[in-house]
Amino acid sequence: MGKIKKFLDFVNEGFFDNEVLGNFGSIISNTSRNYGRVNELPTTLDTESPSPFSTSRNDETSCEGNDCWTWFGKEKFWNGVNKVNNKTVPKITIDKDPKSFNITYEGPPSGFLLKHKNGGKGDTIHQLLNVLTLELNSYLETIYAKPVLSGIKMDLRGNKLSVSVPLQSSPKHYEIHRRGGLGHGGDFSGLIKYESNPGYEEAIHKSGRLTEKFVIFHKSI
Repeated sequence: MGKIKKFLDFVNEGFFDNEVLGNFGSIISNTSRNYGRVNELPTTLDTESPSPFSTSRNDETSCEGNDCWTWFGKEKFWNGVNKVNNKTVPKITIDKDPKSFNITYEGPPSGFLLKHKNGGKGDTIHQLLNVLTLELNSYLETIYAKPVLSGIKMDLRGNKLSVSVPLQSSPKHYEIHRRGGLGHGGDFSGLIKYESNPGYEEAIHKSGRLTEKFVIFHKSI
């Protein structure tokens, strides 16, 4: 008894590629051959971090946009346990809901690139404010809420910094930006460009050696 052929055997032998079937035969052949390659596609996607996750890093220079907060894995990496260049990283926690956004830093005040435009490591604890605006703006894209600038609380004590931003329901989406200084008054000139935006508000807050100016405005859609 002869071998019973499978459908793909006919495809591979070109059975459907003939003048009688014409274009219809070509469609069957191409579709079937592509179907046979489905298992070549990736079966998983890495959505946790832009780089492979590791509990120990020594490649801060590889962080895209000098954003090692995101590049290394956000809270999953910056947990007070993992290491960069054999040094234990600070612990950063975020707690958010439609009424408030809270972020806390606890650990060495310097020595790590968290998120800094120029890749600096001298004020890691101050770089928490860059993480704040990054993560809060991302959250504000998902809800209709307005940061209440007058109610912002900053608490800097030794190696710990906590920032709380109250939120209130709003018919519009908002953005928040900030500039400030640790040990100096800060340069707020980078915020001038936002002053003409609809819904613009500003406020300055201080805690110990930390001075921050926050601005909000309606998010452009």
